[in-house]
Amino acid sequence: MWAVRVYRDLKSRTKHKDSPKTYPLTVFRGERQEEIKLSAKEYPILLSFPIFSPPAFLNPEGYTSGIRLKGVATVCFGPRPEDVATKLCATKIQLTQDYEYVTFARMLAKIAYAFAAAESQLRFIEGSATVLPAILGKADDIGKWVGTLTQPLQSYGGSLHRILVHKDKEKGLLIGEVQLFSDSQTPSYGVILGKLR
Repeated sequence: MWAVRVYRDLKSRTKHKDSPKTYPLTVFRGERQEEIKLSAKEYPILLSFPIFSPPAFLNPEGYTSGIRLKGVATVCFGPRPEDVATKLCATKIQLTQDYEYVTFARMLAKIAYAFAAAESQLRFIEGSATVLPAILGKADDIGKWVGTLTQPLQSYGGSLHRILVHKDKEKGLLIGEVQLFSDSQTPSYGVILGKLR
C-alpha cells in the first residue's frame, strides 16, 4: 500500500523519504517485452483487496484453518492501466504483486482489536478477545474470526479509513468493522472480537 500512500501524499513520519522513487512495470510492444520504471504519479497502482468467506465461527462448514478466499476486488489509484498503455505505445502492460492473505487478515483483526481497546469496547466481551491468539500467530484460525462483509462496496467520503465496533445482540457478539481506503469503494471486513457478556 506504500505506492498509494506516496501517490496520495499521505502523512508519514519520514515524509516518504525511504519510499521507492519508481515502480517496475512490464511493457509489451508486439512481441517485444521490456521492464520500465515509473514514478507513483505515472504508475497504474492496482490495489487488490481479498474477498473472504464470512467468518467460519458463523459458518464453520468445511473450514479447517487459515482463511477462505472467495475472490479479489481490485481498485485503481492513479492513472488507469489503459491510459498508461496508450501513453507508452504498449499492446499490453503487466505488474506483479505478492499477497499474503493470512497476514492481511491478521492485520485487519489487529486494527479492529486496537480500535475496540481504544474505544473501551472490549469490556463488553466475556474474557479475552477470541481473535487474540490468531492476531499473535499462536493459532492458525484467523478465518474463524475474520471475513468480508456481504454488503455492496460503498465509498465513504471524508475519511481515509472507516473503523467501527458493533454489538450484535442477535448473535451475542462484539464485531469490529474495518474498511481501508473507504473513499474508494473498497471491501469492508468484519472481525469477531468476542462473545458479549
